[in-house]
Parts: sequence; C-alpha cells; structure tokens
Amino acid sequence: MTFYQIVDLLTFLSPVVLLMGVVIGCYYYKLLNFIHKSITWYMLAMLCVDLTSRIFRTYDNNLLILLVYSLMELILFVVFYYYALFKQRHIFTLITSIAGTIYIIWEISVFKKIETKNFQSYAKVVDDFIVIMLVLTFFYEKINIYKETKWDNFRLNAVILGFFSINLLFFLPYNFIINKSSGLQFYFWFGIIIITVLFYSYLTHSIWKNGRTRKLLPSGSR
Repeated sequence: MTFYQIVDLLTFLSPVVLLMGVVIGCYYYKLLNFIHKSITWYMLAMLCVDLTSRIFRTYDNNLLILLVYSLMELILFVVFYYYALFKQRHIFTLITSIAGTIYIIWEISVFKKIETKNFQSYAKVVDDFIVIMLVLTFFYEKINIYKETKWDNFRLNAVILGFFSINLLFFLPYNFIINKSSGLQFYFWFGIIIITVLFYSYLTHSIWKNGRTRKLLPSGSR
C-alpha cells in the first residue's frame, strides 16, 4: 500500500469520529450541559459538510466546500463563545468576527470568477484567526476575573487554540502547496487529517465524559 493510498483511507476517519461524537451526543443529549450540547451540534454540522464535500469530489472543483466550511465553522464558534463562554461583550472581538464573516461571504459570492490554480485559502485563514482571537479573548477574560478557583473549560479552550493555530500554519501556504507537482500536497493533507481527527476525538471524548459524569450525579444536582 502506497503512502497516497494510506492518506486516502485516513480521510474516512474524520466522518467516522464525527458520527461517533454525534451519536454519543444524541444519547446523552438531555444530560449534557449547554457547552457540550453546542459541541454536539458543531460536530453534526461538520459531519454534514464532510459528507457534502465527498459527494462533490466527483466534480473538477469542490473548493467551494472549503469556503462554506470556513463560514459555518466561524459562525458556530462565534455563537458558541458569546452564548456559552463569554461573560462580557468584547465589542472589538465581535466587530472583527462580523467583518470576517462578511469577508468569507464575499469570497463565496465571487468564487466562480476564480481559477483553481489561483485559489487562495484566505477564508480558512480568516476563520482560524478569528477562532484563535475568540480563545485568547476567553483567556484574557478569565485572567481578569480570576479568584483563586479553577478556570472552567480551560482544557477545552487550550485544545481549540492548538488546533486552530496549527490549521492557520497549514493553510497560509495553501496555494503554493496545492499547485506544487512534487506530491507535497499529500503530506499537507496527511497533517491536516491527523490533527483534525485528534481534535474531533477530543471533542467526542469530552461529550462522552460530560454525559457520563452528569448521568452519575443525583437528579437534583445536575
């Protein structure tokens, strides 16, 4: 089996892990807290995007899926942070998030005018950058209100920060890598697949752990 065949097989890990996360989330849904209910919806959205992209793989150009993926991911994370994690408004972060959303929508609207060889992953870079900003804003908020208690959801945010930081580094040279004829793009996708599967696996475990823990609690303390 060649390296390229291995990479192709590994791409199926992502929807499998997403499906597991959704199934576990649905099983424990009534017991989950708001954060993990939101994560379940996020994984369902990513599963839909993943399956849609596979349907369009038969076409010459399915790069539009990457733009739609970036838009959905950005909106979901902005809503998640402002409804589930932030205690303050953070106007600058909100304005930046809205500006990023508008930019990605604009990229989608002009997509047909762009040749594949000239395609740049600016939408994904904007998506990654704003999610990183959301995480850093969360840490900044926690530092300011720190009262000698544990930082709730610190580990979750640290994982999100690591995942989107690595994604940002991967997608910055996207055009150069994809148009390179040396096979470098297969190593690029291999790296993306590995970190994505690890990220989704962590979210799946987090949903399972939250549901299991809350199931063991007395009904009055949930």
